[in-house]
Amino acid sequence: MTFRHYRDLFAKTDFLVYFRNSVLVTVPVVLVSMLMSVLAAYGLSRLGFLGAGVLGTAVFLVYLVPDSLLFIPLFKIIGWLGLLNSRWSLVLVYPTAIVPFATWLLIGYFASIPRELDEAALVDGASHLQMLLRIFLPVAVPGLLAATIFAFTVSWSGFLYPLAFIFSSDQQVLTAGTVTSLIKGDVYHWGGLMAGAVLACLPPVLLYVFLMDYYISGLTSGSTKA
Repeated sequence: MTFRHYRDLFAKTDFLVYFRNSVLVTVPVVLVSMLMSVLAAYGLSRLGFLGAGVLGTAVFLVYLVPDSLLFIPLFKIIGWLGLLNSRWSLVLVYPTAIVPFATWLLIGYFASIPRELDEAALVDGASHLQMLLRIFLPVAVPGLLAATIFAFTVSWSGFLYPLAFIFSSDQQVLTAGTVTSLIKGDVYHWGGLMAGAVLACLPPVLLYVFLMDYYISGLTSGSTKA
């Protein structure tokens, strides 16, 4: 048993820089994605406007488009915005993969909340924003946690977009940075790769360990309600 590969990972690569960049990308992505998803899910599930059901289905279908088809047009957009080789390109791009699924999940969860709560709140003079903040969010905590864990996992473990959009080590994130640092041509530094994989897995694993019950509850509720 040896810890040499962990020491080499910190001493001979920019692993800490990659880790910091992953945190700086993941936190705003989760916040922005959850804000957009909660507002979209509430509007589609409770406001009852014409075509809400069709629009909700269309939002989910967007999630089914694979990253391998999207990264080329997104590359052109990122280049036009001047964000190539910047971690902020990931902050802009990741919500496109997270918001559709998180919105679909929350639509199902919000739809499971009795409409009598809406009616009672409206009778008391509450606005839609007050209903969302004081009634829906506290009741839908398991669904919110499930969507948040999904958003964290996607933004933390993304590989294709950082590999395509970022070229320098100081802007690279954990997944692509570790691989590009420890694979030199046809030489694979397996010890460092495995050590990096273990350390990169720790935040998601800890998150799932402490919130697994809420995650399962949120997914099952959202998948059985329409």
